[in-house]
Amino acid sequence: MTKRQKFFSALGRFLKNVFTKNVPLKVVALLFAVLLWGYVLAVENPEYTKRVRDVEISVTGEDALNARGLMLVTRETATTDVDVLCRISKHSELDASRIACVVDLGSRAISLDENENSKTISLDVQASVASDYGKVQALSVSSVDLTVARLSTRSNIQVGVRYTGRLPEGYIVDVPNALSISLTGQKSELDQIARGEVVVDLDTFPVNDPETLANTYDCVLPVQFYNSANVRLDGITESNGEAVTANVRVVIRAYKEVEIVPTVKMLEEGYEWNCILSRESVTLYGDRTTLDAIDAIHTETITAVPSMKEAKTLVDLILPDGVKVSEDFNTTISVTITVSEKTSEREIEIPLTYQGAEGVTRKEGSSETVRVRVTGTIVSLQSFKPEWISATVDLAGLGVGTYELPIRFETSDKANAFTVVPLAETVTVELVNGPTP
Repeated sequence: MTKRQKFFSALGRFLKNVFTKNVPLKVVALLFAVLLWGYVLAVENPEYTKRVRDVEISVTGEDALNARGLMLVTRETATTDVDVLCRISKHSELDASRIACVVDLGSRAISLDENENSKTISLDVQASVASDYGKVQALSVSSVDLTVARLSTRSNIQVGVRYTGRLPEGYIVDVPNALSISLTGQKSELDQIARGEVVVDLDTFPVNDPETLANTYDCVLPVQFYNSANVRLDGITESNGEAVTANVRVVIRAYKEVEIVPTVKMLEEGYEWNCILSRESVTLYGDRTTLDAIDAIHTETITAVPSMKEAKTLVDLILPDGVKVSEDFNTTISVTITVSEKTSEREIEIPLTYQGAEGVTRKEGSSETVRVRVTGTIVSLQSFKPEWISATVDLAGLGVGTYELPIRFETSDKANAFTVVPLAETVTVELVNGPTP
């Protein structure tokens, strides 16, 4: 057997003897030890020092500092380890929540010289322990360096509003172009501010839920400041250390651009009307489903009579329930209406006149007429006469043969009120007797 094996064998026999021999005596000794420890806790309860680590140091008295025209710049303070003389029965309960470590800004008359904008001061840490938990003996951090600065207030700081991102098709956003805010903070920082800006991110709104997207949102947004050179100024806060924010009302609306259609009632037959609107379309706002069902907006009924000829009138738009227009849009529009007689057309036969047919004969069956289309008012067409139009074909210098010749049309002054359109511009003529060309 090696030395190592002999050692562990002897150790095993020793431990066996410790736990198996004189067991009653050992039990009595344990009970006596428990009673003795209970006596120490209940009767003697001696005091011992306990170190509580990382107790946060808080700052008070900012109101008193502000009243002197100053503000606290340093916002992050250190932690300290605290030695507390505490009864042994309270040791297990004593922790950082039972201890208060405070730096009181109101305990000193802090001021700045005329040429100073800020300065750093050292203040003692005052520590206290909750009742019945002992008393403070020592601190690992007994003082804290804090920076104070001049306090100032600026009113009417102009803050521009812009937005990023996109809304789905058929939605529009309304945000104010600019805001005006007041700010109380560090004077040296406030003096640099030329303008502020807030950004509305449209991608943060519920774009996947059209039913809730069209709504009014009151947003609290951080303000970013810039100096006169348009350089970003970081770290500007309110006098209480909070970030500067602005309230922005964001209105998202569903919209649709629709055509305006005039409604006209013509009192007499044989007449027609034409309207020119001061606006051809209008933007409607409302519920998405309601908007999608609207194809056009109609006007109130306009009564047209022949005596109007050309007249201007004002009419109101008829808006369906559940929709509205923008506040700056007037639902009364101007309409110029022109009333005229209805037109019609007739096809009539005009006799063909052949000129210069000396020494030649046309084959029988040659075209003797040509058709023309005459367009005019219904009433005037009833009095139109074919002789107001002449159609002439020139045969001069032609001999035997077949020719396609142009037709020359002429109208008299009486036909000037009509539109005359020939349905044929040439005619085929076959000459059967005459000189050979």
